[in-house]
Amino acid sequence: MLADIASNIVANIVFWIGLGVAAAAVVRLGQRRFRRFFGLDTNQQLVVCLSNVWNSSASTRPRGYSVTLHELRASEAVNRLFGSASFRLPDVVRGLVDAIYLSRHSYVFHTKVSPATTDDPKQFAELSSNLVVVGGARRNSIRRLHLDENLVRLRLSNELPDAGPHQQPFVEVLGGADVGRKITSETLELAVVERVHDTARGTTVVFCLGRRGDTTWAATEFLVRNWRSLEREFGDRPFALCLGFRDGDYSYDYHPPRRLHVLTA
Repeated sequence: MLADIASNIVANIVFWIGLGVAAAAVVRLGQRRFRRFFGLDTNQQLVVCLSNVWNSSASTRPRGYSVTLHELRASEAVNRLFGSASFRLPDVVRGLVDAIYLSRHSYVFHTKVSPATTDDPKQFAELSSNLVVVGGARRNSIRRLHLDENLVRLRLSNELPDAGPHQQPFVEVLGGADVGRKITSETLELAVVERVHDTARGTTVVFCLGRRGDTTWAATEFLVRNWRSLEREFGDRPFALCLGFRDGDYSYDYHPPRRLHVLTA
């Protein structure tokens, strides 16, 4: 009787130790991929940079910060990603792995609003951090800075200085063999998800933007849902995707997009 109880106890101990070791191995692999995808191997800071829709003409203050609901929802998606994307395990096992593994890594993660369009984006202190830049160059001065520095290879038509309100939307290829090509769609809303390495600052920057606010949210949601497959496909190489989303009519009903164009190093 006592021998049976002892053997059951030993078996349970061996089982939970084995489960913990296996879970730790899975998490270690997931964490390594997560760090590599967002550049956290060499720089343990990640900042979500939202567009600033504050307008100086509507305020007596010299500067201000204002964000849209769509981009707030996009930042919530990245918060969800950073909180749980590195692994998907039962809570009991997750607690064990937290104690064994995650305590070794300290990440700094927060959300910031980009400087106003009248301010100098080079003074943005978080440029030394890895970035997830949400929104296009018209309202996000950090996106505009990287465009001006020729670090990106896809540009939305409404990011052009002379973009008109009734212009047919397109995505322009800025680098590679297809430079100058304009990608259009009659039925889909265009968006861009792109990762670049800012070698001058030693950071990794991921851009998520669409022609409209809801498409920007959808592009960010695409990143959150698909970073694992993107990491398997591209590793730590730069890439740029032109995506086509069906018109969501300014809702948060996510539908997987079509890939309209892919650029990679």
